[in-house]
Amino acid sequence: MEFLKSFTSFLTILNESIKIIPRNGKLMAFVALSSLALSSTIFVLFSYSTQYVIIDYTNNIMKTFMPDLASFNATDPISIKPEDALLLADKMNRLMREYFARLLAIQIPFLFALVVISSFTSISTILVSSLSYTSKKSSLNEVFSIVLNIWKGPMVTVLYVSALAVGYSLLVITLAAPLFVYPSVITYWVGISVAVFAVFLYLYLFVSWFMAVVASVMEEGCYGFEALVRGENLVKGKKFCGFLINVCFNVVGLIVFWGCKKMVFEGGNRGFGRMMLYGVVSVGVSCLGKIFVDVAYTVLYLQCKVQNGEEIELRRSVHYSKLPTVQLDKEMA
Repeated sequence: MEFLKSFTSFLTILNESIKIIPRNGKLMAFVALSSLALSSTIFVLFSYSTQYVIIDYTNNIMKTFMPDLASFNATDPISIKPEDALLLADKMNRLMREYFARLLAIQIPFLFALVVISSFTSISTILVSSLSYTSKKSSLNEVFSIVLNIWKGPMVTVLYVSALAVGYSLLVITLAAPLFVYPSVITYWVGISVAVFAVFLYLYLFVSWFMAVVASVMEEGCYGFEALVRGENLVKGKKFCGFLINVCFNVVGLIVFWGCKKMVFEGGNRGFGRMMLYGVVSVGVSCLGKIFVDVAYTVLYLQCKVQNGEEIELRRSVHYSKLPTVQLDKEMA
């Protein structure tokens, strides 16, 4: 009975999410196109930068290990002096350190840029969705003004959520590591079972984590640890519904990615151009999927507020506009 209730609520949220997107269609389209353009540009720059580093490293390796023709011994081509071997090993270690340092120097700024783009996209989507859900109209200038005034709180909450996600991943890896010390068929299947359980548990925990991000956008002065507590309390009774949202979009995402991979790499061509195309398509699908998840969680947030008998406070410019629960109930009907 409880599952049926959660599943019905899940379908209602999906239906409402699809309905509210066109209500501020131009704003939502602007947010989506901006996110697609910026994320795709970052990905292309990252790919070309990484390729340049890899090619440069490969060339340096070839130069280092190519024999010196002036001292090459034709009668014993594999002869090498101990001091030359030590010198080559030292060069190899130096090149490896330089290579990883350059890769890290490229990855960190690009990763930071993607996190910032994703966060601002989520903030904008949540604001527009909350207004659309209550049939309120807004403008690009108003949304831009609100984002500039509130972005710090949600960004702090995003950092907390990111830290929790990284900590969870490290914990799972640490606990699963002993399974790979003595590989066998049993440990292989146990490892798969642990991985599947860890993924589903993460999707369940993520419900309250992302609800904290929505609360940070919608509620003044709510961010960081306070937002995490608020998200956990707010979603009580509807957490399984949020879990179904996560499972649904992850399954759909996997199917779409698999389909795109089959189409892009048709014929076995895995050249750099095809890899770039697949990467850009994957980034685009991820951006659009993330935006829809933001909309769904905003609807879930508003429904949780109604369920708890709380007033709905909408961000308008730098102020709040209170919407009585009774009025929202009528609009939901």
